[in-house]
Amino acid sequence: MNMLLPLILLASGPVLADPPQTYLVSIVDVPLRPRESLEGFALSTWGATFNAVCRIPAGWTVTAGGGLTPEGVLEGEGSHGAAWLREASPAALKEFALLTLAGPVRRDAVRSADGSGEVPATFAGTATISTSDGDRQVPLTATNVRLTSAERCP
Repeated sequence: MNMLLPLILLASGPVLADPPQTYLVSIVDVPLRPRESLEGFALSTWGATFNAVCRIPAGWTVTAGGGLTPEGVLEGEGSHGAAWLREASPAALKEFALLTLAGPVRRDAVRSADGSGEVPATFAGTATISTSDGDRQVPLTATNVRLTSAERCP
């Protein structure tokens, strides 16, 4: 029987990874203090393919995409103070983009399998916060990105 085990494994065919999953993206839990507002954000992505920007908040510009590598971007910026968002989890950035992930979300960068480099976190970036003393930058991570399973924009 021990000699048959390799043949059984070969006959079962290749092991397939989980299929890519499609999600709606929301930006949440931005650390705003009283009388502060979200001017913009910039997220670098890894292993995400953007399918659509479902809606753009009034007075904002949103950019989503990537090249032929696993790297991508999701960026948004309000045109001026009246368009900036004043909630930590703004309704205007709820389920506003559609993406497909090639694998599970990595919260942190990891060493590549061959040890030659580092594979970035799935989401990493910054938010620009308007304060009474000027602007400040705060980090955005996978904890600030809420993914809701979906096949298309709402």
